[in-house]
Amino acid sequence: MKQRVITAIIGISIYLPFVILGGKWFSYCIMLLGAVALYEMAEMKKIDYLNEIGIISTLALASVLLPEKYFGPIFSEADPLMIFYLAGMLLLILTVYNYQRFNFVDASTLIFASLYIGFGFRYLIMIRDLGLTTILYVLLVIWSTDTGAYLIGRKFGKNKLAPRISPNKTVEGALGGIATAFVVASIYSLFFTVEIKNPQYLGFLTILISIAGQFGDLVESAYKRDFGVKDSGKLLPGHGGVLDRFDSTIFASIMFVVWNNFLGI
Repeated sequence: MKQRVITAIIGISIYLPFVILGGKWFSYCIMLLGAVALYEMAEMKKIDYLNEIGIISTLALASVLLPEKYFGPIFSEADPLMIFYLAGMLLLILTVYNYQRFNFVDASTLIFASLYIGFGFRYLIMIRDLGLTTILYVLLVIWSTDTGAYLIGRKFGKNKLAPRISPNKTVEGALGGIATAFVVASIYSLFFTVEIKNPQYLGFLTILISIAGQFGDLVESAYKRDFGVKDSGKLLPGHGGVLDRFDSTIFASIMFVVWNNFLGI
């Protein structure tokens, strides 16, 4: 526990200034975290990654993860969609000439991971561009959900939420996480403005984000179980890897953007 707390303090101390700065500073920080997350996915799949495979995959990730105004200064007038497509084709070509160490399943894993990580992190950048108070709202919902689910689940949890995938999570904990997030977000909204369509439905959005974040956690548990690993990486002692810390964030940020673009009542 002590190691987890120390790592969390150090991690927040490094991450929070970029959140506050926003703009290109935040977007390139998120790009770096995304590249590490993609590397972790490759490591879990036991893909030989620190070579041309990693370079091409990172390029594919960047074309998805970086919004155009941050992607453009690096790649000039290049079309991000075309770059992603070409990177995918190059990975498939490598399966022809490196079939003994890199096959179609490996290429598919990296292509899908670029989309999964890329869009989740891209939307986090887009949320930050809406304003500091808005991204802090999303982060508070995620963190309070995790905290509430852990504390309430530990004390009152009896019914397993997904016993085959994550045996320690309970229905009571999940509901406790949602309730905690709702209370925290309600208090936060009294003092700060959250840039969403129809702010009167902020409570409903909070519930959706909390649920989405918990599904993000379960999804990561599912593929880690499939890969046969306990943690996605070792970058954060006591916490695992980048994917272990941002699994909920990926789904939560997607839910926020879906709401703000399609579901806002």
